[in-house]
Amino acid sequence: MKNILVFLLIYCLVSACKPDTATSTPPAAASSNPENIALLSHRYLVQDQQLLTTFRTRANKGVDVYIYEGKDVVELAQKGPLKGDLVILEDLYQAHQLKKAGVISPYNAGTFGDYVPSRYVDNEGYWAGVTRWTMSFVYRPDRVDILQMRKYGGILDPRYQGRVAMAHPDSSGLISMVAGMIAAHGEEPARIYLETLKQNLNHAPKGSDWEAISSVLRGDADIAFINGSEFLRYQHSGNPEMFKSLAALEMEIPTDNDENNYYNITPICILNNAPYRNYAINLVEFLTIEENQGMFAEAFFEHPVNVFSPSGELLNNTFNLPQGKITAEMTENQLDKAEQLVHQIFR
Repeated sequence: MKNILVFLLIYCLVSACKPDTATSTPPAAASSNPENIALLSHRYLVQDQQLLTTFRTRANKGVDVYIYEGKDVVELAQKGPLKGDLVILEDLYQAHQLKKAGVISPYNAGTFGDYVPSRYVDNEGYWAGVTRWTMSFVYRPDRVDILQMRKYGGILDPRYQGRVAMAHPDSSGLISMVAGMIAAHGEEPARIYLETLKQNLNHAPKGSDWEAISSVLRGDADIAFINGSEFLRYQHSGNPEMFKSLAALEMEIPTDNDENNYYNITPICILNNAPYRNYAINLVEFLTIEENQGMFAEAFFEHPVNVFSPSGELLNNTFNLPQGKITAEMTENQLDKAEQLVHQIFR
């Protein structure tokens, strides 16, 4: 098992390398081709390349992709203005931080309202979801009550004391999830939830989702509370050893007793003073129309936001859960409270 884990860690590091067709020029710099749209994104898959090639053919406008994690874009934005046209982030909380930093501007795409419902769009227009995902429970089925894994509260059972692993809150979607919980039930129930969860952790939250998964693989924990799409990306990376190792684990996307799932979104934002603002909005529309949503979302094991686009076969057959009444806007309104609460409890 130790050799497998070492191999998986090396594989994950290698698979995180950036494609040759993308650029590593810092986001604060101008586009490598001043005639092209500058897109800052945490992802640039083969499917993304195909979509952007099609966009260039239809719009007669190329797209330069700058690969940076969302947290790095936020850090740069907090130091000064960003140059470019638009940005795709990993987490609603990151879009909230860019809004507070004053580096993005409101916009409205033609797909909003007709194909992308308002639950995924900021009512001020600063962000919109291009996909959605959620924090999930990944577990050893022989060590848990599987029915409990279908509810957020199941992980709080005292039987799991010291048996739950979780990434560092700043490297996961925990803050956005807690904001959704506050929107649904108020701050005090969210506080009680986190304090009880803390008692069940096998150690203080640290590292990445992969480290939490590794804790379960090693037997140090029975449940990992992580980005479910991230787990699926590892499991279906195409590496047979990884698939074999992770096949021993199962995943559940939980809901609360009101059938609310505190989902997150992958936000797409327009930067201030975007040189090609209209083309940038056209690109948002292009990525959110029905024919492209399936490819863009399924490639990253996330759910589409276009109401006419079905989820990928794996997600649709297994994880097509009700979303409940909580909108992304309601979640954003509670993000500052959620940040304070999470950092207070997991400081």
